[in-house]
Amino acid sequence: MNYELQETINRWKAYLQKIEQRFDQSLQQAEETCKDLLVESKYDYYEVMKTWMAIKSQIYDISKNVTQTWEQKVYPQLRLQINFDLPKELHESDFTYFLITKLEHFERNLEADLSQTFYNHAVQSANQQFFCTQCHSPLAIQSNVFRAHYTTCNYCQATNTFTPDTKYAQIGGNIIDNIVAKKCELLYQKMQNALQAIQNQRPPVAEQFWEKYKTDYFTYYETFFSERMKLNDDDKDRFDADMQRKKTEYEQYENLHKKSY
Repeated sequence: MNYELQETINRWKAYLQKIEQRFDQSLQQAEETCKDLLVESKYDYYEVMKTWMAIKSQIYDISKNVTQTWEQKVYPQLRLQINFDLPKELHESDFTYFLITKLEHFERNLEADLSQTFYNHAVQSANQQFFCTQCHSPLAIQSNVFRAHYTTCNYCQATNTFTPDTKYAQIGGNIIDNIVAKKCELLYQKMQNALQAIQNQRPPVAEQFWEKYKTDYFTYYETFFSERMKLNDDDKDRFDADMQRKKTEYEQYENLHKKSY
């Protein structure tokens, strides 16, 4: 390897190290900003999500800078070398994939943490504001029902109607989905690894790879929907439909992939 080539590689390695440090610092700052904003905004979850989307776009641009530097400064030098094979970890595509994967993992955890904090606040706030209309005793709401429902007072036996405020009603949507996603993170990563194994194969892909992905795919979604039911009672009625939807999506993906062989 000549001196000029070695210098190019050394500069590229140093550049990637700095980029990763900058990327990690940006993620840390994003986490601090979003968690602080959730409290400062009086738990306006969607305002925090808008802020996160803007920050995420800026972080994503870091990976674009890697591609631009590679195409304009590094690759033109390397392609002049005959029979030179750059180590896999130094390829621009592998490094940007590594950054994007890290960003996706971070986002899942950030949204889960924000959702859990929002959930705790909304439930506590709702409990503190719900009293019996007859004897004015404090009442406990059903923490897995996020719509209007009846609650019986343990003191006077009067039936009361709980009508959720906006924040409490929001829990029944993607707040719970985010919390459950973190609980199922290991199964999600296992499913993604099985999918990546398929994508790394040259077609036709051996059936053993499809069987592995199919097993991990349905294990993840069955666990996800089951865990979601524990936090949201209304989701029990959706389980069969949700599983059928995921079955259809899987079959469409497999059939489309195999048609390309």
